[in-house]
Amino acid sequence: SITSFYLGTLMGSTFQHSGSVSTNNNQQNCEEVCKKYINTSTEKCNTQPAGTKRFSSKLSHWATGLVSINRKDLFDAYDFGVPITDGAENQDVLMLYNDRNAMPTKRTLSRAAEYNGDIPHTTAEEATENCDTMNVVFIKNPDPKTVNQCFALVGGQYQGYHVQKWQRLIGGGAEGKFDKTAPLRVTGRMTMANGYDELFSPKDKHLETHQAILKTYFTYLTKIREDLDAILKKIAVNNSVVVMTVNKGQSDLLMNFVCSAKARGFNLGNVIVFPTDTFSKDLAEGLGLAIYYSHELMDHVPERDAKRYGDATFGAIMLAKVLCVHLVNDLGYDLLFQDVDVSWYKNPFDFFHSDDNGFDVYFQDDGNRQQRFAPYSANSGFYFVRSNDRSKILFRSMLYAGDLIFAARSHQQVLVQLLAENNSLTGLTVKVLSRDDSEFQFPSGYHYHMRKDVMKQMVKGDKTPYVFHMCWTLNKEEKVHYMKQMGMWYTKDTCIHKKAESLGDINSACCAAKPIVECHYKDKASIIPCKDSPSKDNG
Repeated sequence: SITSFYLGTLMGSTFQHSGSVSTNNNQQNCEEVCKKYINTSTEKCNTQPAGTKRFSSKLSHWATGLVSINRKDLFDAYDFGVPITDGAENQDVLMLYNDRNAMPTKRTLSRAAEYNGDIPHTTAEEATENCDTMNVVFIKNPDPKTVNQCFALVGGQYQGYHVQKWQRLIGGGAEGKFDKTAPLRVTGRMTMANGYDELFSPKDKHLETHQAILKTYFTYLTKIREDLDAILKKIAVNNSVVVMTVNKGQSDLLMNFVCSAKARGFNLGNVIVFPTDTFSKDLAEGLGLAIYYSHELMDHVPERDAKRYGDATFGAIMLAKVLCVHLVNDLGYDLLFQDVDVSWYKNPFDFFHSDDNGFDVYFQDDGNRQQRFAPYSANSGFYFVRSNDRSKILFRSMLYAGDLIFAARSHQQVLVQLLAENNSLTGLTVKVLSRDDSEFQFPSGYHYHMRKDVMKQMVKGDKTPYVFHMCWTLNKEEKVHYMKQMGMWYTKDTCIHKKAESLGDINSACCAAKPIVECHYKDKASIIPCKDSPSKDNG
């Protein structure tokens, strides 16, 4: 052995050169020298190459080693903002190092990472201890049953911050189709595995409408900012306000939010509503809310409610959301934007103001995992924004993307793409409040329809969320039915669709002290038994 070899050699040489030293001293000196030489020689041996390197000289200019890390461990160590998907505890992340100095300090680990053999596994903390920069790419095959997916990591080029996507397609747009015999060609990030492109290009009518809105916006911008800022200065609490917008068709949902919030004891003094018509303007004022109304700015929004998700009215309301958020954000106020179908159980500002991570923007998890919403799946009907240079660039970009919003009839997919772009461009920090959070602090229509276990906990009182957002509904009628079953409805029927002037004191005339509960569907969550009602999904 190495030890015995050095021990025998050193003892012999010591005795040869120390003839006058006593046997005990010789033995003691010999043992000390042996330990020194054995440790030194063993270290030298351990630092010798264990085999061939993982990466050849043609790759070593950008790749020198690999380790694996448990996916949940990495997400616990670094909050990337995206909702973590199922199975993280049992899956690993591949960490690639482009330089030996970036690898872990522990020599046995870095050597195993650099040389052939099993890829070593380590913790997120140890794997990243020497990383000055960490580039993160989220990877998932959109359709593993039919798509054979490859990845080309190209070193030696300028640093890239986007992923180029190539597919075997024939045709394009709505007519695009996957064809295994076709050559690979560049496609957009919203092109599905089957070749269908979900990015709808704006038509002339979309461009003309958007240009007209922008023209009005810039014409009146100075006055709008002055008038709006005067209101916000009066109502802001800790520089924060709640922003909502509503048209006549959705006005009863606004009334219900106010009635339910007041029944639960919430102060709505820092809420500002951007009504799109005089009907909802008068109603919001009658409810005691601060309002900012500009007929010129909101003239493009119809008074009727959207008949279904994604119709033309829905799309017009979406741009109204962009306008009011942009204006408040650009004036320097932090804001919580929410749709009118949200119910409060706890003050959401308590969460956002206490979070130590201090993300620029927080979004409720939409729950939808369609490719067009990747990687954030952010819900555009409930989110918190800190006003800073990064968030201002984001919402300014949203304003200028109005033609895309009109074409898509939704601003959610446009918003998600701009979140990803601004995360890359400006370092905007984005946090999506995961649908699978064990505390279920911000549940939504996704949970109502897809997570019966969560709804049972809410009904029993085992879980009390901050808010509940009744999205994932086809239209307003369904929304109201679901809210009534869940004890979220506090608005008397006698006040629905009535002008504010005919209602007198709206809060006392229209708001119930306790929820108005009704059964509509036996297969949907309810705080009372609804066994005699028809089925919604299984009827």
